[in-house]
Amino acid sequence: MARKQTTRKRRLRRAPASLQELRELLARFRAGEGLATPGEKSIAALSFMLDNPTEAAVYSISRLAEELGVNPSTLTRLAKLLGFPGFSAFQALFRAELTHPGAPFSERASHWLNVESPLDTLQRVAKDELNNLQILMSHLDPEVFDRVAGMLVEAERIRIYGARLFHSLASFIAYCLGLIREEVALLADSSEGLAHGLLQLRPGDLLFLIGTAPYTSSARELAQLAREQGIRVVALTDAYSSPLAQHAEQTLIANTSGAFFANNVASSFILSEALLLETATRLGPRAVERLKLHEKLVTDLRISPSP
Repeated sequence: MARKQTTRKRRLRRAPASLQELRELLARFRAGEGLATPGEKSIAALSFMLDNPTEAAVYSISRLAEELGVNPSTLTRLAKLLGFPGFSAFQALFRAELTHPGAPFSERASHWLNVESPLDTLQRVAKDELNNLQILMSHLDPEVFDRVAGMLVEAERIRIYGARLFHSLASFIAYCLGLIREEVALLADSSEGLAHGLLQLRPGDLLFLIGTAPYTSSARELAQLAREQGIRVVALTDAYSSPLAQHAEQTLIANTSGAFFANNVASSFILSEALLLETATRLGPRAVERLKLHEKLVTDLRISPSP
């Protein structure tokens, strides 16, 4: 009997290379097939992780174990049984899925060429964005949010950078943050502009980077160069395995998956609005005076609101 038990505990020869392989493996476990057969708790844990890949990707092993009602050692044993050297390597499979969460933009668009009703399109996009927002609400680390707001208050100079799709979000943050404090600017989106922008920053200043998969080389290199020069870096990205997160002092995660032919951005904008409001609250009278000055300048310049 002991010998049979040992055989059942033997690890797989090769660790699964994708979540699809993990799903197929789970089906084999449930059917009683396969070289290694985890216990009921491990099978339940694996099932939960596959059903909730975002949680599996971003939760710490202790938080994930608490969510599952098991000891962290259960997850470690499961990882090793599946052929991984440890839980971190196992979790990396889920993080890679978040880093490259969807099909190419052209493939996503092709799915919607024959949609019958515009209302169906609206409902689908709304559902995706609400799902991303729910993930944001349940996964946001309040301590990280608190630290980033503090950095936006305390930094002497701040530069904001986002390429391609997220250039608009970078512009939004730079404009709104500039309404409530001084020394805020958008980093120009060109090679000369990026170099010139970094030249204006000193050690201790802040670079706020925004980027999701597919990542631009400029954002990756900018994050690394900034840290090498002693500039503090905050990243708003889509996964902790993001190359932006690797060089960031603080990382904010916003999910961007959905049926839209580009990355879904609503949760990133909502997170940014909340962060800006928290920053304004902390600045207090300083932000109010800055806003009053802006209002006076608008009046003095006779800038009338759009009709």
